[in-house]
Amino acid sequence: MSNWNKLKDEPTLRLIEMFQDNKSTESQKENAFHAICYRFKDDVLKRSEIVCKRFGHDITVAEQVTTATFTSYAKKGGFLIQKANQQDVDDAFKSYLFKIAKNELTNYYREEQRKKNYPYDGTERIITELPVLEGMKLSIEQSIILKAIESLTPSQRTVYLTYSQYEKLGFNLPKKLLQELRQQLGDISQTTIRTYKKEAFDKIKSFTEVMKLTEELSDGKI
Repeated sequence: MSNWNKLKDEPTLRLIEMFQDNKSTESQKENAFHAICYRFKDDVLKRSEIVCKRFGHDITVAEQVTTATFTSYAKKGGFLIQKANQQDVDDAFKSYLFKIAKNELTNYYREEQRKKNYPYDGTERIITELPVLEGMKLSIEQSIILKAIESLTPSQRTVYLTYSQYEKLGFNLPKKLLQELRQQLGDISQTTIRTYKKEAFDKIKSFTEVMKLTEELSDGKI
């Protein structure tokens, strides 16, 4: 990184090739990337400011978008001059970065909306057993589902009840709750949690499907 200043005057295409070439050393890639950032950061920031201002965002958001743009490029490194519409390499690469910046602004907006609609408040707790239902009148379907839940293993039941209570469309369970769930079930992996979840939901589904089939048979529909 200390030598990146030596690359400040290198042609843009040379810097890109150096950064994207798998044969380059980590040091070469790092220096080339810093030189690219130095050369194009102001252009991306100015463009981001203009677009952010249009949507009512301040300079702080534009700076976040700019950082995210170069972070995204660093991960992908997929610029190809052959696919560019402009002949000038600098203009072509700027257009490429501007497209990434546009995507990052969209990601920022989605994340902000997600935060506003986030359904969890930290009070979520692991559920291991069904609540006491004594005295409650249940429908046939509810009774069958209850029997299906009772037939699950303790681990499957815990996963099923916790996910049924808290899982919301478009949101993963809170990380804290997932960590507690894995620990309670014996420091198992998230992959095992997903297996228990699938097994449990599949079993509940099979019980309800049998019930519906039985109803259709009794009604003479089959």
